[in-house]
Amino acid sequence: MHALGTVVQHYDWGSPTVLPTMLGVAPDGNPWAELWMGTHPLGQSTVAVEGGSAVPLSEVVGRSLPHLLKILAIDKPLSLQVHPEAALAERGFARENERGVALDAPHRVFKDPNHKPEMVYALTPFEGLIAFRPTAEVWHVLEGLQSPLARRLDDELRADPGFPGLVRMVGRLLSPWMGPTTEELSVFVAECQEQYAAGLDRRRAYETVAQLSEHHAGDPGLVVAALLNRIRLEPGEAAFVEAGVLHAYLSGTCVEVMAGSDNILRAGLTSKHIEPQALVDCVRMGMAEAHLVTPKEEAGVRLFAPEVDEFTLAVATVEGTGEVLLPGTGPRIVLCVDGSVTIEAASGSLTLTPARSAFVPHDAGPVRVRGTGTVVQAYTP
Repeated sequence: MHALGTVVQHYDWGSPTVLPTMLGVAPDGNPWAELWMGTHPLGQSTVAVEGGSAVPLSEVVGRSLPHLLKILAIDKPLSLQVHPEAALAERGFARENERGVALDAPHRVFKDPNHKPEMVYALTPFEGLIAFRPTAEVWHVLEGLQSPLARRLDDELRADPGFPGLVRMVGRLLSPWMGPTTEELSVFVAECQEQYAAGLDRRRAYETVAQLSEHHAGDPGLVVAALLNRIRLEPGEAAFVEAGVLHAYLSGTCVEVMAGSDNILRAGLTSKHIEPQALVDCVRMGMAEAHLVTPKEEAGVRLFAPEVDEFTLAVATVEGTGEVLLPGTGPRIVLCVDGSVTIEAASGSLTLTPARSAFVPHDAGPVRVRGTGTVVQAYTP
């Protein structure tokens, strides 16, 4: 069992206080967006070995872990994005390699040949956008607006209805040749702001546009955001995002577990590169209203287990003299998110406090948790 040295990512949407507070260090004025735990080369964890030196976690594991665990501390909305399915990622990665596009090039779309399903587990109230609204609900949203852009989109969707029509609409909205003019977008956003202020919102669509416009004025992704389901998770709830599902996270702190990939195709609310056609090729319908993950209860442990091969998340809370046995075998990452707990296995024991984590090797056997607090464990089912 090894205590992990973790990597902080300082993206501009991160909170300057949440992660430092969890880690018990003084804020430095910078945004602390993500804490990474795993073997991903862009932010690999380390472990201490004999002599006190630190080595990459992959040297201890002997390979790359199939999953990556993070804490996200969101102070400002993330970009609209989608992650490709495996076949599309493989083709895109090979194609860009053949063209000689550098992996760190700003216009590079596919960073690896892998897909990236992911799940978020809320530590605080958490808000996001996941998957397209049903077509009838999109019509309901657009019918409440009279701006020329809203009327045109309504006509387009009625002429080309259903999910494929929505995807083609998004492609046009993001196209530099077919997208809305600055004036059209400005009028659309202003009307959403007015409707929201007047208490005439429809399924939180106008609220979403009004809130996002404070950060991304003039971005056509504001219109795309109105087409997506707005969700709210309470602490202890989880949502799953399949590869191919358009989404954005807006606010809150969460644990995120995903397949080990860095493939992101952006759909707006960003200054980064956007490839409208690649995005259209990638997006699929997803689960609409079925994105919430219902946990299974087993011996005091809640198991959040979407139907993917790479990860399951086990959540356990202990207090007083009680103890919990975490399920699963194979290499695991255990993260404390609250309190102070001691984890014990055949290879030893460690005490963890918030945002501190440990790697448990495949031959360590069962992991017992004692103390007062909550841990999450990422493992391959």
